[in-house]
Amino acid sequence: MTKLGSDVTYEEIFGRAIQIEREADRMYTRFSQLFSHLPEIAAFWRGLAEDEMEHANTLRDVSESLTSEQLASRCDIELSDRVAAARGVVREDAAGLVKNLDDAYELAHELEFSEVNAVFLLLATKFVPSEERRQFVVENITQHQQKLVDFGHRIGDRRSRKAVAIRDG
Repeated sequence: MTKLGSDVTYEEIFGRAIQIEREADRMYTRFSQLFSHLPEIAAFWRGLAEDEMEHANTLRDVSESLTSEQLASRCDIELSDRVAAARGVVREDAAGLVKNLDDAYELAHELEFSEVNAVFLLLATKFVPSEERRQFVVENITQHQQKLVDFGHRIGDRRSRKAVAIRDG
């Protein structure tokens, strides 16, 4: 894992976190294309992609609500390290690693239960003064993760998922 260091500003942290969410959106969009021959499965991946764009937009909105002083302030080293760890979870080559539904599911599971969502939660709630808004964000991410878990139960065990191949060509 590459560490970002202790001189990283909140503006940089938000930028990196938004980029991570957008990369997750692209990964899930690509998974949807790989399973386009199976409408229900393709729709599931599109739904996760839409959630990731919503996460990116939430972080953008929070960032835009901050003062220039807040954005220029240095974040703590722990947050900086967590963002660096989250960046390592979203793999640019993920779609190339997917040969069947189990491959996609396992990559998604790794992403959804990693530092990516921990960073999202921290940044999306840290500067929000409303407890109601913080609770909304927590519920949103919990529901997002639950979609993946529910999908895993619906689609079957690992052996069943391995039997669902990506679209040829």
